[in-house]
Order: sequence, then C-alpha cells, then structure tokens
Amino acid sequence: MASNTNNINIRRSVNDPFYRYKMPRLISKVEGRGNGIKTALPNIVDVARALSRPPEYPTRYFGNELGAQVKADSKADKFIVNGAHDAEKLQTLLDGFIDRFVLCGSCENPETDLIITKDQMIIRRCMACGNTSDVDMRHRLTSYILKNPPPKSKKGGQHAAGGAAKSGDGSGSGGGGGSGNDLAALVGSTAQMGLSDDGSDWDCDGAVVVDDSLGGPLAQKDGGDDDSGDGGAGAEDEKDPFDQLGDFIGEGGHDDAAIFAKARELDLDSNHRALVVVIQCVLEESTTLVKDIGRHEKLLKQFGTSDKHQRAVIGGFERLISANPDALLAKTPAVLKALFDREIVSEEVLLDWGKKPSKKYVERDDAKKIHKAAQPFLEWLETAEEETESESE
Repeated sequence: MASNTNNINIRRSVNDPFYRYKMPRLISKVEGRGNGIKTALPNIVDVARALSRPPEYPTRYFGNELGAQVKADSKADKFIVNGAHDAEKLQTLLDGFIDRFVLCGSCENPETDLIITKDQMIIRRCMACGNTSDVDMRHRLTSYILKNPPPKSKKGGQHAAGGAAKSGDGSGSGGGGGSGNDLAALVGSTAQMGLSDDGSDWDCDGAVVVDDSLGGPLAQKDGGDDDSGDGGAGAEDEKDPFDQLGDFIGEGGHDDAAIFAKARELDLDSNHRALVVVIQCVLEESTTLVKDIGRHEKLLKQFGTSDKHQRAVIGGFERLISANPDALLAKTPAVLKALFDREIVSEEVLLDWGKKPSKKYVERDDAKKIHKAAQPFLEWLETAEEETESESE
C-alpha cells in the first residue's frame, strides 16, 4: 500500500483533510515507444483495494473511456493501458469510475457492495446508510462486471466493498467490514450474458475493450475473478469466443490461414465484430502498417464484405490510430487509401464514414482527430468520384 503521505481523498471534491476515506494517488509509468507504447499502472491494485473493487474494473474502465486496449492480469500483477497516458489524466478518469461504481447514490459514501440481482442488474448497497442505488447499465463496463462479478465473500455473498481505506486505521484493505449475511439472497445468477447486437472489442490477452455502442461481456484470461475456491470449473468453456480468438492471435506464430481457421472453429468466420479483434491483435505492433494491409488483404476479406464488415474494418483501424496517435494519426490518409486500393473498403462506405465522426469505435474527440487527418484522402476520393461521373455523362 502506498504511504499515507501519498494518500488522497477518495472523493477528490471533498477538501476536508480529515475525510476518513482515503486511497493512494494513482501512479502511471509510460513504457515502450512507437506502436508499442503502453502505460503501466504499478499501484492500481492498492488503489482498487482502497476502493474495495477488483483492480480489473478500473483498468478496464480506463480502456473503455480512452478507447484503448488493456491488459489486466492479477496473477502476474500486470495492469497496462495501451498508449501514453499521464497519471493526472487517469486520476480524473478514476473519479468517474468512483462516481459510477463506488459511491452510494444517496449519501455518496464509498462503503458500498456491488450486487448482481436476479434480473442481471447491478446495484450498489451502502453499508453506511443502508440504501441501494442503481448502477447505470448503459455504461460499457457493466457488461464486463456481469460476466466477471466481484469475488464472493466468505459468507457466500458477492461483495467488493465495505472497507474503503480510512485514514488512521492503517488497514487500507477493502472487502472487509462485513457486507452482511443477507447479501446472498440478493445475488442473482451469474450465467453468461450474450453479446449485444452492436458487438464488442477486445485486446489480445483477453482483456475487455468495449466501445460506446458495444456492450458485450468478455471473459478475462484466467476465467474470472471468483476466488470462492471452487477451482473455476468450466471457465474455459465459458470464455467468450472473441476472447479466445484474441488469445489465439496473441500467442504469436500463427499465419492468416490458421487465424481464420480458428475463427471458423469459434463460429466467428462471418462475424463483422471479429474483424475488430483481428485488426487490433494482428496489427497492434506493426511498424509498416500500410504494407501490412496488403499482406493481410485476403484475411480481412474472408470474414465478409458487407457494409457492416467494411465499417468494422475502418473501426479496427480507428482503434489502432487512437491508441498511438503520435505515430499513426498522420498515416490515416495512407491507411484509408490502402483499404480503398485493395478493395477492402468501398468508395461508398468510405465517403459515408467521412460524413460525420462517430464514437462507435473510439472516443468522439479521437474520431474528430482521425476524420480531420483523413480529409486529404476524402477530398481526393470525392474529386475522383466527380470526375468519374462527369466522364460517364
């Protein structure tokens, strides 16, 4: 646990130095360079413990909000967000996580348990005032929480709170304080939920990355956060097929034929959402992105060529660019032209995409930057279309 001198109020809007609920100040460490640049979160476990939430939750929340791939591996104590992100920016995002998934909706106390109800809703039950408040189920993280509920308490109920770090008690540990013997009665089924119609995004190590319109739950690499001692039976069977595909690609050493064969085995060979997984995982560390589009042309077309598939291709590359804008934003016109020249994405789909930035695959601000960078290509494409129409008259 970070020293008390580095502790801050869980509710940073509270200026009272004697506010009893504290957490360590978040630390970030930028590693790597170029397409491989990443931000490690060396003390996220301590921060999450103070909030009495699994560290995977805030890590994946960062990925959701930043439109970035993440890696959350508790066993290896490795929590990473792709791209370069300073600590204050992440701390501000953490404030949003705390407001949505920690603080009581009534008294704003952080001593809450997350409870999954029988109808697959998530509520916060406050140990301080006794009230319950709903979690906004429209948020992308909720799908992951439903698939990976908080660890079970020793009394048999699901909990992830009841012991936020308090100044002066020296414990700094979450999950204590007794979440109540009646929690088990409120805990619903943890059966796997299906993916939404709009789909989801994933990283190459089984970590969830869900965009604004995507709501599907995804299994984490070790099969979940349940430490109840049941041995995790059936975890592999329950792992989402998109996660399995990402894991397979992440192993390395597989050519495009093997990747598509794996997608077919998982019944994803015609699913447009699988293209986002493939693009992110196959091209994540590419240093010759435009050339590599040609190398993987056949693979990208094999999944399908409908407008929906083509938009997913663009979305996958938006993800790549937003994760490393310093290296890739300027390459946006060349990337789009390569997709056009290779007939992976049609002129009509590209022009339609260019009409308005969308936050379907990336944050709106990132979408605006990508569209701005794409303008030289879009203008060229529109001019070429006008010339073609003129010649045909």
